[in-house]
Amino acid sequence: MAKHANGSLTPSSVQLSYQLLRNTTSPDETATGVKSFVVNFPAFEILKLGTRENLRSYIAEYSPKKRNKVHLAIENTIKTEPQRFITRNSGFVIGALDIDVDDGKKLLRLKDPSILNGAQSQGEIKQWVADTYGDTLPGGDEEPPFYVRAEIIVDPDPDEVVETAIARNTATPVKSISQAGARGHLDDLEASIKKRRPGLNIRKSETEFDGFDTRKILQYARLVMPVSVSQNDTAAEKLRAYKNPEQCLTDFSSWYEKKGIDPVAAAKYNFTVQIAPYAIEEYEFWEGHEAWNGKYIWDETQKGGRAVRRDKTKKIIWVSPGLIFPIVGAMSEFVEEVSPSQWAINRPPMFQPADMIGRAVQQFRALNSDPMLMGRSPGAYDALRIYPSTLVSVMRTIKESAK
Repeated sequence: MAKHANGSLTPSSVQLSYQLLRNTTSPDETATGVKSFVVNFPAFEILKLGTRENLRSYIAEYSPKKRNKVHLAIENTIKTEPQRFITRNSGFVIGALDIDVDDGKKLLRLKDPSILNGAQSQGEIKQWVADTYGDTLPGGDEEPPFYVRAEIIVDPDPDEVVETAIARNTATPVKSISQAGARGHLDDLEASIKKRRPGLNIRKSETEFDGFDTRKILQYARLVMPVSVSQNDTAAEKLRAYKNPEQCLTDFSSWYEKKGIDPVAAAKYNFTVQIAPYAIEEYEFWEGHEAWNGKYIWDETQKGGRAVRRDKTKKIIWVSPGLIFPIVGAMSEFVEEVSPSQWAINRPPMFQPADMIGRAVQQFRALNSDPMLMGRSPGAYDALRIYPSTLVSVMRTIKESAK
């Protein structure tokens, strides 16, 4: 049995009946051990396949509100002109490790099959079948309601199946979180977080709606990355976490791919993986700190959106990232390598978080109480670094004088 991304089990071998099958294997595919086929299936047959290797499972299954024009167009064709489905639909792409064809009986058997592209179409067919037939599908020699066309790619290398899935999903843009998850780029990050916070799951594909937003984790880790690791002290680097979460993910994937040959990339990757759970806690510490109360911050601002959110008792329970990001960025001054490849955020006892929040509020007001402007202000990041940087310098001087 093979396990789906959603945790369900699917048979490792699936038998499908077909109307027509053609071998379209090219010389290049033969040279790489790949076989390819084009096949027409009765519509019910496509429901026997899982979407384990598809980067996007059926979106509406997790969030019906996310049904878009594409879903509605597919549904309309099925309901009004089902015989046109095979012509209008771009078709399915199915990956498998092996295939066995019995053309006499019009049967084929696939080993470890998965839909690589077409999960949305399959989801709409499944929904229509459920609405039309309920739990009992018609059997026997009854003519199928319509046919679907699929390309079958038989590749004995599971890693290449993943790469094919990624490549075949570029027509309908797949967010890179799905690509990173499929390629295993997030596995170490997930293990590091679960080691410290066992109950915390992270999202590894765009159709996972439960769990912590992985981009945010990478933003927080990027914020606290010291210059000794990033080797970049530019204003653009300081603002990157706030302004471009997608770039944080892209960079992290790049570090993963280069970590075996590039020591700088390896240092950035290892730091991010190891510091991630602590960076999450650091952000949560500042977002939920009591010192935000009593600072007379308006909930709504004329520009830049909401600054804070309060509960029924008027207590602040959420603060805009535009205010929190510069503070967390300043905490990189307290990041230290306590042992080889082991990093920690050590705020010294003399450091007063309430004072830090007071300084952040001053910056906020100086920037027209605009949280978005503050999150994008290099000056705010630099100003908030002064306090922790001064403490670090003083403690270093005291330590050296004591020798």
